[in-house]
Amino acid sequence: MNRFIIGFSLLFVSLAPDQLAAEEFKLVDGDRVVWVGNVMIEREQRYGYWELALTARFPERNITFRNLGWSGDNVFGEAQARFGSVAEGFRHLKEHVTALNPTVILAGYGGNEAFDGEAGLPRFRKGLEANLDMLAATKARIVLLAPLRQEKMGAPLPDPTEHNRNLRLYRDVLKEVAEKRGYPFVDLYTLVGEDAGNVPAMHLTDNGIHLTAYGYWKAASALEKGLGLERGRWLIDLDKGGNAGVTEGVKLADIQASPLRFQATDTLLPVPPAPPGGPAQGTDRVLRVRGLPAGKYTLRIDDKPVVTNTEAEWATGVKLTRGPEFDQVEKLRSAIIDKNQLFFHRWRPQNETYLFLFRKGEQGQNAKEVPQFDPLIVKQEEEIAKLRVPMMHRYELKKEE
Repeated sequence: MNRFIIGFSLLFVSLAPDQLAAEEFKLVDGDRVVWVGNVMIEREQRYGYWELALTARFPERNITFRNLGWSGDNVFGEAQARFGSVAEGFRHLKEHVTALNPTVILAGYGGNEAFDGEAGLPRFRKGLEANLDMLAATKARIVLLAPLRQEKMGAPLPDPTEHNRNLRLYRDVLKEVAEKRGYPFVDLYTLVGEDAGNVPAMHLTDNGIHLTAYGYWKAASALEKGLGLERGRWLIDLDKGGNAGVTEGVKLADIQASPLRFQATDTLLPVPPAPPGGPAQGTDRVLRVRGLPAGKYTLRIDDKPVVTNTEAEWATGVKLTRGPEFDQVEKLRSAIIDKNQLFFHRWRPQNETYLFLFRKGEQGQNAKEVPQFDPLIVKQEEEIAKLRVPMMHRYELKKEE
């Protein structure tokens, strides 16, 4: 089994927020975030859940994301060597990172290197230090990401016990180096899967290593937790006349009674629904209306019916799992995926050998077309900027005749 094909660097999640180095992690207006690592980071582009979590967290800030993940890569840049040496692969990584002028770098390594076992730790540590020296030269804020554990899938796939022991060793090196350098360290190994304290409702990976859409969706909340960015509640608590209101995570305006109507604007977009095929999940979005006369009441948002419940259920509180806010966050995720696909073709054109490498004598004249992706990426980011900001919606709770 080729460890560089299987490999899985990884993204986020760490210890308690107070264990993050320096002050609480945050992104500021104008940040240019670059992801580096191997297949786990590269594949995140297909689903967009991690980038969505960070984009939606700061809706008023212009932040760009670029994914330089490369299947099978390691701290040495070995997978990026293409037809050259490992040193050339490392130089290739350096050139692309530097060209993006990042202000924040999320670096996930250790998953591929762990296949070398305990004997490979000294080489990994040395390579990690060299890699971080290169990244630090950009003056970006760096976050180190631990690899995920290998998921136990059962026969005929192998027992992951021994490999997970090695993964813990490499995670420990990452943590030690992060502490020495004062970098935040996020530990997906402990915050995703079995060590997170609850066994997932379904497998997070398709082969023990590569996350599925559900795996990325599930790990997104762990990412936020590891960075100290856990979400607060979304709550609207009113009486039937709209009085004595308590709200969290949302602002109300133009409250009216008989029937109860109001305008609501979220502070942040909601967590997107689980991918198709994933188990149904509850949400932290609760609407509670007390004192309604007996009967059934339908909530409409922007004149569209969302949910119908009895007065007793509304008094207890109803969890909202669909509506225009959920539609918007899915549109945002789709826009992020489209942007990432455009950038992927910009920095890794499919016929790179003919455009830039040793066969450029045949089709190198077409290399001038590659920068034509740039305005398309800019246009897509303008769409992302619109979609990340919560919109005002009209709520109405009316008794069914």
